[in-house]
Amino acid sequence: MCGGNATGKTMSTSVIEPGTRLAGRYRLEEKVSEADGSTLWKAIDEILARAVAVRTFEPGFPRAAEVVTAARTASRLTDPRLTQVFDADNDGELAYVISEWVSGETLEEMIVSGGPLAPGRAARFVSEAAEALTTAHKAGMSHLCLTARHLVWTTGGTVKLTGLGVEAVLCGVNSTEPARLDALGLGQMLYAALTGHWPGGADESSLPPAPEQNGDHVPPRELREEVPAAVDEIVRRAMEIGAPEEPLTTPAEVAAALAKVPRTPLPLFAGLQSGPPPAVINRPQRAEPPAKTVPQPRPPAARPAAAPQPTAQLSQPPPPSTVSSPSTTAVSQAGQSINRPLVAAAAAVAALVIGIAAWQFTGGKKEANDDPGQGAQPTAPAPAPSATRLQITHAKGIFDLTGNGNPDSKVKPTAHFVKDKKPGTYFETDRYREPYATSFGNFLNGAGFVLDLGSSKQVSKVVLHSPPASAGAAFKVYVGDSDNRSLAPEFGSPTTLGTGTTEVSGTATGRYVIVWFTSSPPSGRVQVGEASVHGTE
Repeated sequence: MCGGNATGKTMSTSVIEPGTRLAGRYRLEEKVSEADGSTLWKAIDEILARAVAVRTFEPGFPRAAEVVTAARTASRLTDPRLTQVFDADNDGELAYVISEWVSGETLEEMIVSGGPLAPGRAARFVSEAAEALTTAHKAGMSHLCLTARHLVWTTGGTVKLTGLGVEAVLCGVNSTEPARLDALGLGQMLYAALTGHWPGGADESSLPPAPEQNGDHVPPRELREEVPAAVDEIVRRAMEIGAPEEPLTTPAEVAAALAKVPRTPLPLFAGLQSGPPPAVINRPQRAEPPAKTVPQPRPPAARPAAAPQPTAQLSQPPPPSTVSSPSTTAVSQAGQSINRPLVAAAAAVAALVIGIAAWQFTGGKKEANDDPGQGAQPTAPAPAPSATRLQITHAKGIFDLTGNGNPDSKVKPTAHFVKDKKPGTYFETDRYREPYATSFGNFLNGAGFVLDLGSSKQVSKVVLHSPPASAGAAFKVYVGDSDNRSLAPEFGSPTTLGTGTTEVSGTATGRYVIVWFTSSPPSGRVQVGEASVHGTE
């Protein structure tokens, strides 16, 4: 029996099912989610007659003790915006954590069902999370895994931040700069609330990925004009878009910055809808969601046509309307805007189309009565596309065992961190001790990760960001249409990690980029915080 005092259904280490009781009072009712050896349940506290969330772990789960310790630490926090932990135990047959059952709508679900939030509401929503995290950091706790799924507007009309402490342990995330990582997470949540795009890893959200330009995220104000400049600046500083002079590096700094901008009261949110709470944390979509759409990146400016232009002169069309969004007034004005200048502009465009068609029909040749003194003008070649940062859709860890080797427990679970745009999370190997630190303890012939670009791309540069302790690790890069390095050509020249940024340049085309470490550094552990691939589509 769990904890030595469970009643009800008999529980073994291999069978946990609805109806099982933990600690003699928590009856499991419904499995909510299951991943990587832990399971989240909706349960009933039979003594207090209330719903609770219960997380259980498979026998032998390697981080159960760490999760329980983190949960017990979180239970000492009293901020009502942080999910309350009621109980945590790993002394009996089964480790578990009992916490508050949060019923409501996550930030991600609010965006999916209703589109981006009004800027004032987005600022207020995230400011509540920033203030709650400030309290947590003062107590020595951090989140490290913030996404739009962790911020909830409850059915009771309150804000809840879920996953504090526990989420990071479950995902094996740690950071030497936890405050900066949480400030980044707050900036990402605000970016998503304002734009409807997620500026992080694809596995962290179902929202469309945030667009990038020159290797950096496009600021919210460039995607949505109604975002105030002050709010846009907070996002830039928290996410360090464009290398701001004064970045926001702690939740307290983010909270202080948000306190200075206009904010809309939260009761206007949809979280106050009446009705019974859902069985899981995610609220179903509304039957009639508001007619909003996720904004798309601005299209690039059209390039000048290289073909000869017809000689007909076009009159200048009237300036475009300055109405920023559809409304009843805008519709009525639109009905009156069909006037003579517009008709003239339409006629001019038609003349242009006819001229181009006539030129194409004659093959672009001069007629016999053309001016013989005018020769054909050469066509300027289109400019070559410049290299940009390519999107990585997936990352996976790989390693090769020696004849008597043991599997590396870190490589595969941490591979996705190289693409999450969080500098404090790392792909890493196990730590190998002397005298075989630089040869993976004689257990591995090599280890690394594969980056999937989604389709074949032209690659010109691969950039790795790593901490100083990883300097000296030797590696090779392969690029090809196979994720097997033996079938992919080598890219650039073999090199070693430096103390910060290491670049490998070359020219290759392929869908997969394979980073393969042939030796570990003197410290015994390879760590890579971020990997980026540059080239053209």
